[in-house]
Amino acid sequence: MYDLRTFFKSLGRFGAVRALDVSPTERSKSDEDIAVFDELPVAVAGPALSVEGFLDGIQATLCVTHRVQRPIYLYYCAAAVLGGAAAVVGLREELSLLCSDKDAEWLSSLEGGLPIDQLADDTPPELERAAHRLVGLARDNMERSLVRDLLEEGCGTLVVDGSLTGRPTDTRLVGVVKTTASQWLDDESSLWPLEEGFRSARFLVRGKDHVERYSCYLQMTDKGDSAWNSGLIRLETFDADLLEPLAVLCLNERQGSLSGDRRWDRHLGSVAAVEKFLRSRRPDVFEMHP
Repeated sequence: MYDLRTFFKSLGRFGAVRALDVSPTERSKSDEDIAVFDELPVAVAGPALSVEGFLDGIQATLCVTHRVQRPIYLYYCAAAVLGGAAAVVGLREELSLLCSDKDAEWLSSLEGGLPIDQLADDTPPELERAAHRLVGLARDNMERSLVRDLLEEGCGTLVVDGSLTGRPTDTRLVGVVKTTASQWLDDESSLWPLEEGFRSARFLVRGKDHVERYSCYLQMTDKGDSAWNSGLIRLETFDADLLEPLAVLCLNERQGSLSGDRRWDRHLGSVAAVEKFLRSRRPDVFEMHP
């Protein structure tokens, strides 16, 4: 008989969580040209990057009914940039219905005056997949158009939630990537023990579009006995010299474990504020069906 009580007592903690119920996420290796040009990980220091605002977007979709098993959706997409004191720098939002072109005439006969987006697919599975793509694309296009307009209007530096891939090549854009789903470095061993407040070596990414951007990893929190990527984010800029001040800004934007945000270890506080602001504008029907 094995003594689990004694084992956990000697371990010094009991923080066990269920694991390996599903296969671990398969990480993809970046096929872009990567060139590491920096020293070993170093402690982040210096002044924080001054920015005008933080950009993020949200999307929400409800299936409101079916006609001959064809789904009909209501979706909401929004994107915003919030600056200091949660001031709105820019905002885009859209509420629309989405259906097969076979159901558009019937749907337009209903009251409410909502705009209708049509899909050419016929079968329910095809419609579901096409709707998923369209809503995601609508949100992405909304974020991109908002950024483009603000840059043309002469805005200051904007922090984008995510990669700069496909964004305007403008040094006023900096990106913060929360996921580690992609492997960028051939040797990631320096990331595993990376200490809180340290950044990794910087590296150059030459994209397939021939646009060069600069990146590094930043350890936001103390890993302790957590996973290797706990509190680990990746930064992107179009100017290598901006990585360090961006890292300082990110450290200043950290949330605590009591924030109520399940992504607190890597989610910037001001980006979380943008999401909260947009959710407050979302029609109540989406709150009724989380």
